[in-house]
Amino acid sequence: MNIDVHKFGGASLKDSLALKNVSNIIQQQSRPAIIVVSAMGKTTNALEKIVKSAFFKQDNPQTYLSQVTQYHSDIIQNAFENYSLAQEVEKNIQKYWKYIEQLISQPITMPYGQFYDQIVSVGELVSSIIVSEYLNTAGIYNIWIDVRKIIKTDSQWRAANVLMNESEKQFNDLLIPIIGENTLIITQGFIGSTANEYTTTLGREGSDYTAALMAYFANAQQLTIWKDVEGVLNADPRYFKNTQKLDEISYYDAIEMTYYGATVIHPKTIKPIQNKNIPLYVKSFLNPQNTGTIIHQPKEYKKITTYSFLPNQVLISLQSQDYSFFTESHIQQAFQIINDFNIKINLMQNTALNFSICITYDEVTTPMFIKELQKYFKVLFNENVSILNIRNYLPEIISYFTQDKEILLEQRTRNHIQLVIRDKK
Repeated sequence: MNIDVHKFGGASLKDSLALKNVSNIIQQQSRPAIIVVSAMGKTTNALEKIVKSAFFKQDNPQTYLSQVTQYHSDIIQNAFENYSLAQEVEKNIQKYWKYIEQLISQPITMPYGQFYDQIVSVGELVSSIIVSEYLNTAGIYNIWIDVRKIIKTDSQWRAANVLMNESEKQFNDLLIPIIGENTLIITQGFIGSTANEYTTTLGREGSDYTAALMAYFANAQQLTIWKDVEGVLNADPRYFKNTQKLDEISYYDAIEMTYYGATVIHPKTIKPIQNKNIPLYVKSFLNPQNTGTIIHQPKEYKKITTYSFLPNQVLISLQSQDYSFFTESHIQQAFQIINDFNIKINLMQNTALNFSICITYDEVTTPMFIKELQKYFKVLFNENVSILNIRNYLPEIISYFTQDKEILLEQRTRNHIQLVIRDKK
């Protein structure tokens, strides 16, 4: 299909000026197109505060909700010059704020993950309505679509698995008939729904993945992800100096980089577009005229050195309770618990007596996960550790990055090294 897909993240929609900038970018794009948007600014973080406050009864969730609603109200009032139109937009999103208010004001009967998904998903729904209405006022007429009618998932709360066949059928049934030569569709990233219509989320930063699925279902010409950086860098500038922009990288390199912690793109994004050879452009919404980075299948493979850093990790080591060998049956039992808690393993290693994993610390899930492991194993763990990943490394590079660090665990292949490290005491 002759259609493009674009994804705009929260940073590109953080205020009224950003909203105008996005409108200008969309105005310049070819049609037809599907626009996938995230929640505005740091709304997801703010909604997470509401979830934790209400679920654990820590403080008043209504206070956090008021902050979120005021933030969006300010954007609307500043973005829409027509007062009555601004009031109409406020009215259109009011039902979502009331839905959250209803959830937090009554006894909670859902498990934490399900409760989380019902509330946090509101960010994308509200954002997409504001974007759609704003574009209409700028003469960029569009069709708003609730992506939950298309992206069907299982009930793995907070990291739902997409049911590809069902989702593609929904896409074909609902979107294909309405896509014409000049069609512009606005929809949400990050969210989907189960067969019984409960809202699910696809994992943090999952809007990239949604955009990739849309491109896959539509057989799109290309996918563009608009970021606040000039493209894909060989390292995260928050942790590494002298980073370099990569003009092009292969699908394979992109998959490897994201799997091992590069945060510029969601890890699941690449595979759907690779399967149909759809190029992915990562471009700056601050400088949209620049070329950015293209992820595709290049004619010539160039070996590049890339770095990623995962802070806030927990290194957990399991031993059998009778100190015997850690066998396949022990590993099977451990993985059952890992699956039950929907834990993503960033690194794992086993020896005769130990099975070690490194995971990202979550203040809700991790303590419960460790407590469950302790029922069946002797458990040792180190908090506040980090994982350093280097692809296509050289010995001097490793020495440079570990000179003031204690190495707790190391895994090395011909081209890739992973180190669990912490500051020396």
